[in-house]
Amino acid sequence: MANLSAKRLARLQNQRAGTVAALDIGCSKTTCLIGRPDGSGPRRIQILGGGRQQTRGFNGSGITDMEGLERTIRVAVEDAEREAGEPISEVILGVSGPQVTSCLVEAQIEPGGRAVTSRDVRRLHAQAMARVPQKNSDILAAWPVVYTIDRAAGRVRQPVGMIAGTLHVRMAVITAPKTIVRNLVECVGRAHLGVTKLVPSSIASGLGTLIEDELENGTICIDMGAGITAVSVFLNGAPAWLGLVPVGGQHVTADLAQGLGTTFAAAERIKTVFGTADLEGPGLAERVEAARLGDDGRLHATRTERGEIARIIAPRIEETFELVAQILETSDVRKVLPHRVVLTGGASQLPGIREVASRYLRAPVRLGKPVISEFLGETLATPAFSTASGLILYPELGYADAARAGVASTEDAAGSGTWVNAALRWLKENF
Repeated sequence: MANLSAKRLARLQNQRAGTVAALDIGCSKTTCLIGRPDGSGPRRIQILGGGRQQTRGFNGSGITDMEGLERTIRVAVEDAEREAGEPISEVILGVSGPQVTSCLVEAQIEPGGRAVTSRDVRRLHAQAMARVPQKNSDILAAWPVVYTIDRAAGRVRQPVGMIAGTLHVRMAVITAPKTIVRNLVECVGRAHLGVTKLVPSSIASGLGTLIEDELENGTICIDMGAGITAVSVFLNGAPAWLGLVPVGGQHVTADLAQGLGTTFAAAERIKTVFGTADLEGPGLAERVEAARLGDDGRLHATRTERGEIARIIAPRIEETFELVAQILETSDVRKVLPHRVVLTGGASQLPGIREVASRYLRAPVRLGKPVISEFLGETLATPAFSTASGLILYPELGYADAARAGVASTEDAAGSGTWVNAALRWLKENF
């Protein structure tokens, strides 16, 4: 570990300007991507290098082994740096886990019939952020979902310059427990990396998978990971809500290991090669190799019908989408839910899963892979790397993150009694 650290520190002076790096820490794998925007568009990026390692010390809910996770991060970053031919010093970090939560907050100001200014919008955002419950939580991000002027019908994307008597905003705010966030940042820091931005992983998956039309017109993105299934809703071109179901691909593998009487590793292979969630599909009578544990505790070659494998897998997949449907029905955006669904993530590649999702969610479903697949190469251009690709795209997509508005509001209130602070506030708001 010391050698790895020394090598990275010695090469940081050679980092080139414009380089962007993303770090996705998942339950099963940790991925680092290094790229550079080519300037021709928000989704045009040259991928310089990528590295991935099996995750150690992180179970989706939090860090279980700081040294193990630090080692995972170091090796993944080293692999990406080696392929890119240059080091990195900062990353955009994805944050996941069942304790990452979402809420919608509202606020309203009265411009009084004049044109709305950027200062008005900042003041409106600050009012909304002041209403966010923050007990033992950090705000990861906040996005204005929709503005309305004078409570009229119709949604406004950018109110600056419009005449308004009243201006109202509905804002999506994502929070996570302070301890989870700070431990992740600390662990990344031990690998001599700064964190430039914290982005909810489920939102990054949507940004990395959805096409422009889906973002603009509204879509539900379901990222099926190893330990967690993350659900994000996009409305009016902005992230509007997220929810998490504590079930993923590893649970399917565990069911197979128990049901077939085999090891977890053997069950993972059986699932990948022969698994299906479709109980009515073709080929279920076919007998395939499925190693089982014998009385001596060793794996022995046996054969079983694909139908038996499917009958073990299907209930867990059905349970997953039943839970997804339940959290969507109780979400803050339940009244305006889109009728498009996109599946992504490593576990979404299981045959038959799209049919199950469509049945439970009563909507058309497509399987999504990273929108920058042409730049990722064959190895990384799969749904398993949607989150990492969304993280590296995040700065270029230009989302108006209002997360600092609440902090600015607090600072203003604390210093409101002095003319110096008033002058500083005026300068900051107008220049």
